[in-house]
Amino acid sequence: MRHLKIGIVCSAVALLCACATWSAEKPAGPKDVTPVTLDGVRYEALHWGKPRDLGQNGGLIAAYDSASGDELWVERIYKIVYGDKSPQKYDLFISSIAATDNGASLRITDESGRVFRLRLADRDVILVTEPLNAPNKPHPRKPPPGSN
Repeated sequence: MRHLKIGIVCSAVALLCACATWSAEKPAGPKDVTPVTLDGVRYEALHWGKPRDLGQNGGLIAAYDSASGDELWVERIYKIVYGDKSPQKYDLFISSIAATDNGASLRITDESGRVFRLRLADRDVILVTEPLNAPNKPHPRKPPPGSN
């Protein structure tokens, strides 16, 4: 009987540790994306567009003057279609930005694996590739307090 009680206690402790680890690893929001700077302009993923009345969270690139920090423009890379019941679950964020075409374009990847090219001269957006196995998982994340 004593061994049974010890086994139950050990199992309960293991379950609690597993649950604590899982909840600690759940994403609270999108991962930070390293900005790219080219010719005095810094390009960043703008995760939280809804608080700025941009219509969606994710899928946005903002350009800033590197010297002054002034925002120059915001470009939508892809449109997010929201449902009626729980709109935040459809947020899909940019996961990486890189310079390409000798600095003439940005290569932008979203969380689903889609790759886009943003030509900087005219801000034309081209879908380069779709992921092979595109997971259509909802992202129930909300912007942190005070984020813009």
